[in-house]
Amino acid sequence: MGTTVPGAGDGDTHIKVFVSYSRADKAFASDLVLGLAACGFAPYIDRQDIAAGEDWEKRLEGLIAESDSIVYVVSPDSLGSDHCGQEFRQALDLQKRILPVVWRAVDDATAPPELKRLNYIFFSGEGRTFAVGLSELAAALRTDISWIREHTRLAELSGRWMARGKPAAMLLRGEEIDAASDWLAAKPITAPAVTDNQTDFIKASTDARAEAGRRARRARAGLLTLVSVVATVFAGLATVAAWQWSVARDGERQIQTAFDRLNAATQEVRSANLRLGAEVWLRTAPSDTGYYVVDSGWYPVVANYSGAIARTIRARGDGQLVTSTAFIIEGGLVSTELAGQALLVVQGDMSAPACDEPRDPGCPPGMEASGGQPGDTLSADETARVQRMLTSGGPRDGLERVMVTFPALTADGATPKPPIEASERLWRTPAHLGGEFPFEVWRLSASPPEGWRAIGAGDIDCTRFDAPVDAITVAMLGIAVPAEGGPSERALAINISELQNRSEAQKILYTHANNRISAGSPVFDLTTGDVFAIHVGSEPDPGAPGRRRGYGYSLRHLLDMVRASIRGAKLGPVCPD
Repeated sequence: MGTTVPGAGDGDTHIKVFVSYSRADKAFASDLVLGLAACGFAPYIDRQDIAAGEDWEKRLEGLIAESDSIVYVVSPDSLGSDHCGQEFRQALDLQKRILPVVWRAVDDATAPPELKRLNYIFFSGEGRTFAVGLSELAAALRTDISWIREHTRLAELSGRWMARGKPAAMLLRGEEIDAASDWLAAKPITAPAVTDNQTDFIKASTDARAEAGRRARRARAGLLTLVSVVATVFAGLATVAAWQWSVARDGERQIQTAFDRLNAATQEVRSANLRLGAEVWLRTAPSDTGYYVVDSGWYPVVANYSGAIARTIRARGDGQLVTSTAFIIEGGLVSTELAGQALLVVQGDMSAPACDEPRDPGCPPGMEASGGQPGDTLSADETARVQRMLTSGGPRDGLERVMVTFPALTADGATPKPPIEASERLWRTPAHLGGEFPFEVWRLSASPPEGWRAIGAGDIDCTRFDAPVDAITVAMLGIAVPAEGGPSERALAINISELQNRSEAQKILYTHANNRISAGSPVFDLTTGDVFAIHVGSEPDPGAPGRRRGYGYSLRHLLDMVRASIRGAKLGPVCPD
């Protein structure tokens, strides 16, 4: 069963993939779709976007016809499913490329002969992992993709032509006929077969052009005088010259476009592999039930956002170094003039609030960063702390500096990229807002390294602050604390906890796992995968003696303040009323 995942991508630029699966394999199929989307494909699954009252079987047939390739999840349940069997037979009838992936071992004797002839891609078994299977599947889907996409397009054109009684007006014209003939001749060995409808459609188009040429020649022979013939010859020569020039120019543009698309696809694969290969350490807060329900929500959070997480080191004028987590947002989130730029969101100086000199008496009191090493946790009875790491350094003259690295985007064994300096502070929390935590938005001196991915408008949680919070599992994705026998310098930490209260935008509460350098980390709702807060610190939990609770600041609320006051064209609220 399958249909489009909302927001999976634009079909004009993404490879369309229909995922056929049994409902017993829903969890694996959901992870597979998220992995394909992270790799740049446009996958289809479930029946979520089929309108009420619509003939879903007819709609599914249309989705299969529109897809470039079919991924068939092989399991004992899918081989016994009538729906899966129907989808498989339709894909065979349409001569679609079918890529079977094995999630659970099956008795090969129960598989249909047409399936047995295909090469399986294994996601389970000895030495197999989800990442290895996904990499092989992505490579297979991109093999001969230009020819496969034309197969899909000509199948749709020929199908409509047949359904409407083969009208001449729907046949191919001009260069499209030559391109279709070249496509037939260039069929790769491993590609699916050409359908009878496609062959008839191309032949009818070729025959119609030939007949039109014969009629034109007969008309010219019977009606044109010598003068008109001469004029026609000269006009024809000019037309041919213009046509040749146009063809050459179009060909050059098509070649450049093809190279650009290939480079973009290659870049996206490398970027996705870097994000998928991030080292991630799991931390969980104490739970009254003893467990958390996370399903597959952790996977898209790590796969999509590991490229947005940064480690910042702020060198202050007094010689102290403050280490914390920060993250990247898309510039268009705060101003149309900054669209396409990577902007850094980082906490301001908590121990010296962002106030103009002389100090405004209305400024909020400072909060100390968590100091000391090597531990990375706070005791249950320690006072409220901003969870950044504060160390001493040598004397430093001049202005404060903010240096930025992206640990997760360093491949295994590779030399870490040098830090990027935050070159221009675009915004900071106004000094007169005494009830707000200080935050800052910076422009970077250079683009983040390969694999980066900014948090954009579609990633922001718009849930009302007074919405109920029963059993909502959340995750904080930040920098892990290096320790002996623990995470490396390139590791991230995903801290799983439970939402307690979000009625106050300036102090959203959740159970907490106490990671010192996690201040500034984005906090996600694992049900939706959306960002709803920026982590600040932790404090003793008055409702659970012996434990701490974390507190964060609403990202939506912060962005609304930035959008209302940053220079340039002003934007309305992030979320509609």
